Order: sequence, then structure tokens, then C-alpha cells
Amino acid sequence: MKKVVLIMSAVLLVAVVLLGMICMRSDKVDIDFAKIAVVYFQYKDTDAINQLRDNEMASVKTIFNGKKLYNDNPSCGFSEAVSIKFDDEQTFCIARDTCPIVYWKEKNKYFSLTEDEKTQLYNLLEPYSFIFPCV
Repeated sequence: MKKVVLIMSAVLLVAVVLLGMICMRSDKVDIDFAKIAVVYFQYKDTDAINQLRDNEMASVKTIFNGKKLYNDNPSCGFSEAVSIKFDDEQTFCIARDTCPIVYWKEKNKYFSLTEDEKTQLYNLLEPYSFIFPCV
């Protein structure tokens, strides 16, 4: 009887650990699937739509991947008019007021960047007519 309880406990423990790993993984940004990234900046007289070069897309992936997703309702101002769209399927809206938050539209979740990552992102997007703040 002790042997059965021990085996059942071990199986249950493994199941809980695996389930925990799956749940933790799904709460993080993972855009390794993306092959194309298009940036959109529509503000005042600027209406720019551009495809990022491969190395630029890789930089954005490095900045975004692994970030923890969360539910929130920040007042930063988000719009597809100031966004990066991957494979014409996944839209990441950049906060328009300079707060270091990104909104993943399709998941209806947010994630935060460090100030350094925000600066890297702004520098990468500047040649494509992006300016911040743009509210």
C-alpha cells in the first residue's frame, strides 16, 4: 500500500511540475515564429508603413521575447497606428506617451520594458519616422 501511495505521489508531483512549466511559458512573450515585421506609424502628417530588416527584427525579438505578460488597463495610450505587426498576425502596440509598456493586441495583455530596452526600441524605430511622445 505504501508503494502505491508513493508512486501515485510521484506521478502527481511530475504532473503538477509539468503543468506549472506549461502555464509559466504561456505567460511570456515568444515571437520566435515571426518571419516578417512591419512597423506602422501614423501621427499628424506622418503615415509610415515599413518592413524591418532581418537584423532589426532580430533586435525587436530580443527585446520582447521572454517578457512576462500581464492584465492591466494602463492610461499610456495604445493604437495600431503606432505598432509593430509580425507576420501580419500579431500586433504589438507601443505606448504613445513614452511609458515603457507594450500591448499585445491579440492576447489582450501587456508587458513592460526596461528604460534601456525602451531606448533601444526607440532608436531602432526612429529611422522609420517614429517620434515619442505621440499622443
